[in-house]
Amino acid sequence: MEPEKPSQQIPDASKQGVRKLAFLKKVASGFSTVLKNPSHRKKIIIAAVAVIIILVLRHFFFPAHQEYKSHNKDQKQADLKDLVPIKVFKVGRFNFEDALNALGTIKGMVEFKLSFEIPGVISAINYREGEFYEEGALLIALKQDDILLRLKRAEAQQQKALAAQRIAEDKFREHQKLFEIGAITQTTLDRVKLEVDQAKYEAESLTLEMKANEAVLEKSNLYAPSAGTIGELNIEEGEAITQNTLVGTHVRTDRVVANFGITERDINKVSLGQKAKVFVDTYPDKAFEGIVENIAPVIIGSSRTADVKVRIENPEGVLKPGMFARIKILLYQKRNTLVVPTDALLGKENEQYVYVIDPKEKKTLKTPVVVGYTRVDYVQIDSGLKEEDLIAVSGMDKLEEGTKVRIIETQEAEL
Repeated sequence: MEPEKPSQQIPDASKQGVRKLAFLKKVASGFSTVLKNPSHRKKIIIAAVAVIIILVLRHFFFPAHQEYKSHNKDQKQADLKDLVPIKVFKVGRFNFEDALNALGTIKGMVEFKLSFEIPGVISAINYREGEFYEEGALLIALKQDDILLRLKRAEAQQQKALAAQRIAEDKFREHQKLFEIGAITQTTLDRVKLEVDQAKYEAESLTLEMKANEAVLEKSNLYAPSAGTIGELNIEEGEAITQNTLVGTHVRTDRVVANFGITERDINKVSLGQKAKVFVDTYPDKAFEGIVENIAPVIIGSSRTADVKVRIENPEGVLKPGMFARIKILLYQKRNTLVVPTDALLGKENEQYVYVIDPKEKKTLKTPVVVGYTRVDYVQIDSGLKEEDLIAVSGMDKLEEGTKVRIIETQEAEL
């Protein structure tokens, strides 16, 4: 007997093909059956004829439908190309201000060098750097032993001279009586009068010497010229000094000034009494209010700058002389006002205008405006515009009254 052959496995893809072929045969068989039926065959023919008629009618009566749609699309694209693309700015209300910024140094309201008018040796230092004192306080004293000795001797000599003057005056009065009764001659009386004058001159000389020693004693003490502090102390007790020795500096810190320079170009922007804000690194989040107190009358140096001082009240003494300061001088301020970019402004002075965009027709309207103040980036508008207006800020050279535009970006102020 022959061995039995193993059965062959049919792949899945072949099975699917067989099933599809069988389905198509069934459909063809069904369609053939329908065609054999006269009533069905008639319906199919009528439907086919109707479709052909519809296609023919559409071809003859609506030949440009597709062409119209294509033309309309091209026309829209052409219209968009004719519109000027611009950026616009939305007008809004802001608190507008302009300021001049500068860098400077904090200094005492009163600040000058301290020194003695006479030489000597430091005897006592009553205040150290930073210690507050009132006007008239004794700051530093020199040794006074020699000065007091000279003063006492001068006082004694003055008293002796005054006594001699009184004796001479008494003698003159007695001789004057003798002269009146003829007991002495005029020459004798004149000689006694000269003795009185000599005694008087001697007393006056010694009085002046005594006062000079009193002045020296006074100069051996250094008093506070006003309330303040010693900003810098350069001597110690026991040190010998001369009139040229800088013993320290006196500063008044209940009021201070921020001292800085402004260029020749900006000098006309600053005036006495202007408000200013001062910032220091020690208190970065705090603004100290000040007022422009002094503007130098001359411009000096190769940098062509003038010194300006801003006065600041400093009752707590938080601002120290020598601190680095950033000064902001307020040049102009107006609250809740209309603001537009400087680049949007066209025309010459007193005849300025902007292009406002009509929101419906998207075309430009040449609109005159009255400018209140101009700074580098923005201008403040007094009249001519209203809030929410859209104005052109680009493509200005392509715009005129009635120009159709296409908005590509809308900007708002960042103040």
